[in-house]
Amino acid sequence: MANGRGGRRLMGPLLAVNSVVYLILVGLAGWSLDKYIDGHQDHPHLGGNPSTIFLLIYALIAGVIGACSVFLGFAHLRAWNNVSLASATTAATISCALTGLAFGY
Repeated sequence: MANGRGGRRLMGPLLAVNSVVYLILVGLAGWSLDKYIDGHQDHPHLGGNPSTIFLLIYALIAGVIGACSVFLGFAHLRAWNNVSLASATTAATISCALTGLAFGY
């Protein structure tokens, strides 16, 4: 195996799993935000405090930016050069930070 090629073989399946996770995050946050805006927060499972709306908005933003970072990761997998590495790494770092913020870290 050539030096630096081992990660390339695993990158495709990991990006596919990551895209599924971010699409689930966007779907659940969008659904919950829709229920919250429509006034269905009196339900015992959808209750919360006043910061719930901000958590949902941050989760939506993190999910969209995470999905964009997955697309940049697929572009880097296809191109595999330093320019695509820089853009994919930057987007992934920002996505990771926003996901941590949305999850309350």
